[in-house]
Amino acid sequence: MNSPRRRAREMALKALYQAEMVKSTNEEALDQVLSSTLYQPIFEALARDFLKNSKIQQILSGEVEDFVLDFSDSVSSFPHETAENLPLQIKAILEKYFAGVTYGQQPDKELKDFYKKTQDKRKKNLPIEEFARELVNCVSEHNKETDEIIEKTAQNWSIDRMAALDRCILRIAICELFYFSGIPANATINEAIEMAKKYSADRSYEFVNGILDRICKENKLSKIETTAAVKPKTLEKSNRDD
Repeated sequence: MNSPRRRAREMALKALYQAEMVKSTNEEALDQVLSSTLYQPIFEALARDFLKNSKIQQILSGEVEDFVLDFSDSVSSFPHETAENLPLQIKAILEKYFAGVTYGQQPDKELKDFYKKTQDKRKKNLPIEEFARELVNCVSEHNKETDEIIEKTAQNWSIDRMAALDRCILRIAICELFYFSGIPANATINEAIEMAKKYSADRSYEFVNGILDRICKENKLSKIETTAAVKPKTLEKSNRDD
């Protein structure tokens, strides 16, 4: 099973790639990816399970499929409702398809359990969303610097000639190497290699590994110990040249 950080990296990669393809901002693309890829499948499954096990008469005779789609789409959309307002949002959707279902004592326990499960699912997946946002924000903030490092290190390869997925994988990994001091360099490189194997061309992982290995050597980044926040030598040279 994928770890939360691996899933977050994959969300960030999909967002950066999508942003390149449709010419949106990285942040807009991430909102769309998190909604459709992370949250919607979770909440759709939760809604179906709730309906399958419900004993409430209005639900048994209501518009089940329309509710599932509306619920998963609404609860997954950004910006999210706060934890306090989430039950009110769910009640409104329930009443839209199952009139009167939120009134009376009979269904109260069943509905409260549904609200709690929805809140718990969101809370459980929040670390994935937060780390994905940190990565995407870092790539956006340091886009010029990371591309300079890639072009300097990938001899005879301009950034525009590289496969879009490889560019995105390298941008994420370089941000981790220089701006996420709590992540060991070897973990960053291994994760980048795995993403290249999973999403890019057959031998892209070799290209990605070679670039990142060279960056570590040129900037004296230990592959085993946790990296310290350090300015890349590429940037130091650029600053001296200005």
